[in-house]
Amino acid sequence: MLYFTVDKELCVSCGACAEDCLPQAIQMEGEYPSIPNEEHCMRCLHCLAVCPTGAISILGHDPAESEPLKGRLPAPEQVATLMKGRRSVRRYKQENVDPALLRRVLDVAAHAPTGVNARQLWVTVIDDTASMDAFRKEVYQRLEDLVRENRMPENPRRQFFSSAPELWRKGLDPIFRHAPHCILVSNAKDAPCREQDSLIYLSYFELMAQSGGLGTVWCGLLYWCLRLVLPELIPRLGIPETHELGYAMLFGSPAVQYQRTAERGPADVHRVIWPAR
Repeated sequence: MLYFTVDKELCVSCGACAEDCLPQAIQMEGEYPSIPNEEHCMRCLHCLAVCPTGAISILGHDPAESEPLKGRLPAPEQVATLMKGRRSVRRYKQENVDPALLRRVLDVAAHAPTGVNARQLWVTVIDDTASMDAFRKEVYQRLEDLVRENRMPENPRRQFFSSAPELWRKGLDPIFRHAPHCILVSNAKDAPCREQDSLIYLSYFELMAQSGGLGTVWCGLLYWCLRLVLPELIPRLGIPETHELGYAMLFGSPAVQYQRTAERGPADVHRVIWPAR
């Protein structure tokens, strides 16, 4: 059930909801919009967001609970500073992130777009330093066992994963960078944009996290370790068989503070005039 309702006292019959409905699920029947066939709705909530008077409720979402956008969006300069000031953080404080802050970051990141609004992501978080340390130690122990028993799988990063346990014994942490937390994002195997959705989500997560003072780093090494070398750990992380691991990110309170952006100059863009000659 969509629970699509229209407050007729607020509705001005402008048709904005129907015009902005991509699958054309909303139809103007007389003065007011309706959804004759609920199967056509893609549950994007555009109708609720675009209504100028807040007359539409859908899927249990009331416009009164939404945040108004007019006059509240950050200035372009602020967004630019956040994006250009983002750094890959590899030095962290050994402490848990404030649960309220992390909850806020996760709630906002959940608004990241997915292909065809499929919204089938499975987000896995290790948000406790003790759990993270135990996970970290087991990963290195399993890698060491594979090296000792000459069972390291053939893969493009075999040399690195073979040397990682020795670096760990020397006090280094080449995979996890001593980060106190990690987030793993998986997508349904039958999702329309299986690979892309996880990366888009983590981009949203990263920017929101860094705006809140947290540090992040994309962790391809952990991703490849789980995908290529230790896939038996994936179900133990609670990731269902119906989903495929998309990518990993480390995060926590940074032990380093960057003081300025690193300007890269104008973008190198190749403009196309069509038809091509």
